[in-house]
Amino acid sequence: MQTMTDDERFAAIRARDARFDGMFFTCVRSTGIFCRPSCPARTPSRGGVEFVPSAAAAVAAGYRACKRCGPTAPPGSPDDDPAGSLAGRALRLLEAGALDGDGTVPALAARLAVSERTLHRALVERTGAGALAHARILRARRAHDLVTGSDLPLATIAHIAGFGSERQFHDAFSRLFGHAPSVVRERSRGARGSRPEDGPGVRAEADGCHGAAGAGAQCPIGQGASVTARLALRGPFDGAGLADWFSHRAVPGVEQLDGFVWTRALRLPHGPGVVRVDLAGPAPLAARLRLADLRDHAAALAAVRHLLDLDADPVGIDAGLVEALPALAPLVAARPGVRLPGTPSPREALLWAITGQQITTAQAREQITRATDLLTEELPEALRPGGVHRLPVDPMRAAATAAEWFRGPSARRRTLASAVPSPALEEAAGPQALREHLLALPGVGPWTADYVLLRGVRAVDVAPARDAALLAAARDLGLAENHAALAAALRAASPWRSYACLHLWHHAAALRRGGTVSATPAPHTPAPVEGPPS
Repeated sequence: MQTMTDDERFAAIRARDARFDGMFFTCVRSTGIFCRPSCPARTPSRGGVEFVPSAAAAVAAGYRACKRCGPTAPPGSPDDDPAGSLAGRALRLLEAGALDGDGTVPALAARLAVSERTLHRALVERTGAGALAHARILRARRAHDLVTGSDLPLATIAHIAGFGSERQFHDAFSRLFGHAPSVVRERSRGARGSRPEDGPGVRAEADGCHGAAGAGAQCPIGQGASVTARLALRGPFDGAGLADWFSHRAVPGVEQLDGFVWTRALRLPHGPGVVRVDLAGPAPLAARLRLADLRDHAAALAAVRHLLDLDADPVGIDAGLVEALPALAPLVAARPGVRLPGTPSPREALLWAITGQQITTAQAREQITRATDLLTEELPEALRPGGVHRLPVDPMRAAATAAEWFRGPSARRRTLASAVPSPALEEAAGPQALREHLLALPGVGPWTADYVLLRGVRAVDVAPARDAALLAAARDLGLAENHAALAAALRAASPWRSYACLHLWHHAAALRRGGTVSATPAPHTPAPVEGPPS
């Protein structure tokens, strides 16, 4: 929002440019509605619009959502560093349902280690609205997705979406969308011949409650269901790269790749869940959620968006990398839209990083598989799609029992036991503070800390220190001959150094296979040992 003028924004809406969806919203004074930049409706006059940075800000100004473009459902606004800014971290927690149910703004501020006043100021400066306004929009958006795309009862949807009561749900929904939920549902059925409505955001279709008969069953809260969703993103999208990355790290029974179809079990606030996404599909991506408890709908979707880096701005990132480091141009051209492959939490990223020190990715996966088989339980029968049948290992439990499954130096077992449970690994911490805390832990050095930032909190401006694969790729490209020169070169790619590193890792993999530019990444090289010898 800060980097564009109003004239540039108006040019974007006149061109109906979807690349700017989520970056700003257009409020039309004459109609009282707000739209995405790519809205297909007739372009309003230049003097008849105002621009705001978020849907919550538009609603706070008294505007309703456009029925044609669904402005509450585009990809999230891309931040220069979503993990680094207070507003970015707050929005991620809100997306996962931090203010649903018993959640409060004071509790959210406490999780972020700031005062309510500081949190409110950061959100208003970044997005034009406070936490409560964003929570209302997120609840209404989730409710709209389920109203138009499922046969779930409206009372059930109210609870799933995070509303405190059915009346609150009906009032908020009607104010934002201009009609009652029942009216919107009937119109969507008529428009689609009783089929769930497709659209730009997340569209959900209940395939049936676990233990109940058929779609449309009452699905009491606390009972699960299978839900189909569509996940919006900005193209291009390097789904092939994500699929290959995950395939090298997939723990049998927990995660599976069948071609480009990725399936993974998740630990969610109210119980287990399983997500299946076709990474090769056109946008929006088709996803199937199997949830033990429907209250985890928001948390599951937020987790998937984090794991697949779906809120990135690939056009801006790719252009920035090529401008800053022309040597990366052929890599970016071969792999447009590269995404940061996430882990569900910083703790899991640290568990993998420490376990994988000085061994290959395949060997690290064997270690984590051993811990999983020893420490986790089977998924309920209703949640098992194909070969996924176990919960992922709890990093805290794995760290506490490292002597039972970890095969390696005793010093590394001690590092697991002391570092993984650290309070510093709360996901709400900013990356700089988190890095400082990690570096203070015995056995955790710069490479491990940077790896946790890159994968655990999706920090976009990280360059793992003294990485052998990065240096091999840089030498081949003529970018740098030593680690110091590489660090200096990568500083030019800020604030997108994490994506530059992904391109270099992919190129290093191609070199090991005897090629040059490749569209298929390979396992990461072993991390350096960072701690005392065993």
